[in-house]
Amino acid sequence: MRFTKEYDLSSLMISISGVRGKIGQGFGLDEALAFSKSFASMMNGGTAVIGRDSRPSGPYLESLLTSALLASGNSVLTLGLVPTPTTKAVVNLSRANGGIMISASHNPMDWNAFKFISKKGFFFSAEENKKLLSIIQNGTYPKEQIFPKGYIDSGEDYIDLHLSSVLKRVNVAKIKKKKFTVFVDAVGGAGSYVVPKFLQMLGCKVVAHNCNPNGTFPRPPEPTAAALKSVEPYFKKSKADIGFALDPDADRLVLFSPKRGAVSEEFTLPLALMNVLSTVKKKSKVVVNLSTSFLNEEVGSRFGAEVIRSKVGEANVVEEMLKTKAVFGGEGNGGVIDPTIPSFGRDTLSGIAHILNLMAETGKTLDVLLDELPLLYMDKQSFPLAKGMSLESLYEKFQSEFSPKVISEKDGLWMYVSDSWIHIRPSNTEPIFRVITETKSKSDLETTLKRVKQCVES
Repeated sequence: MRFTKEYDLSSLMISISGVRGKIGQGFGLDEALAFSKSFASMMNGGTAVIGRDSRPSGPYLESLLTSALLASGNSVLTLGLVPTPTTKAVVNLSRANGGIMISASHNPMDWNAFKFISKKGFFFSAEENKKLLSIIQNGTYPKEQIFPKGYIDSGEDYIDLHLSSVLKRVNVAKIKKKKFTVFVDAVGGAGSYVVPKFLQMLGCKVVAHNCNPNGTFPRPPEPTAAALKSVEPYFKKSKADIGFALDPDADRLVLFSPKRGAVSEEFTLPLALMNVLSTVKKKSKVVVNLSTSFLNEEVGSRFGAEVIRSKVGEANVVEEMLKTKAVFGGEGNGGVIDPTIPSFGRDTLSGIAHILNLMAETGKTLDVLLDELPLLYMDKQSFPLAKGMSLESLYEKFQSEFSPKVISEKDGLWMYVSDSWIHIRPSNTEPIFRVITETKSKSDLETTLKRVKQCVES
């Protein structure tokens, strides 16, 4: 789609997750400038917070964004290399008008992105994203000021406030008493400094791995169990009680256990949830997205909590949490959301704190806690959409093949089929569609995957 004569943004991924693309192949200086100027106009002469991950393109995109903000009379609070949740928390804590996290999250190094943050630290809503694009379409940017009143300042003090807000949610003294040895793999990303520092505040001995933000990702950036196989020998050598692996902008968290090594990202949220639900009243509400494991319903039922499913995407989960006054939430990609923390979004620090607190309070090792959860039979696959095939016709094929008992169309197609579910939806961050499947047995998963493959390939 061509927005203006000057900018063709058709090759970018524009969604509730912000705008992202390949450097020099859609997300170049011209496109970044268009979004910078549009965002600057929405700040209305206030303060904007900027954080970034370790991608080499980050510093020059930050300079471009800073220039656009200053030229239109806004001030800038700069954080440097920090996790996405820290940037969101600082927007909230500093009462800024908004912010941007410069990070393409789990995408490869040749990608980058702007994640737009509004007041109180929430990601832009659908309406705010619509306004942002409208400004670009119409070219209604603010004029550059000859005598701008804005300034640049450091937000370093606010970073510590974010860490302190997470510490308040757990029994720090009890965690310190355990003297856990903790392994951290930050993939050379935004959590390379902040996460080890946070663990030291909890009295942990930190074994840092891939915590040198030198502009490379030493392993695949998306922290799945499969991607972390090459890291397992380093974790085992460390003899740590637990290991944490992050994605480049540190809003996803995956665990290593001494017995199992790297485990599925789907275990992160239910373990953190166990800690939270043990301290809240029954019938509390929890929100997870449609692509998240049944494990959370299992944990919820133990504590008498209601689990509600939202559309995929942090902003959608948060919107549902606000609507239902949920005590906790998150996504099965390793994203933990605690509404009492000022980031109010996926936050690795929150996940780390709640899981260590669970281990400290129960006196159980991570392996024992994992053994107490049901076995996980889940598969996540991505496919390019076949030429000439529409998503609607693809959904029809799946419905015809599986004859589901329950259907939800709030986000692609979600089907419940006799103790299993299948979710088919277009990605918010890549030009593909995803098929996520979960069953209650290994044999059911294998059978279901064969039928999924037939639907996709026929």
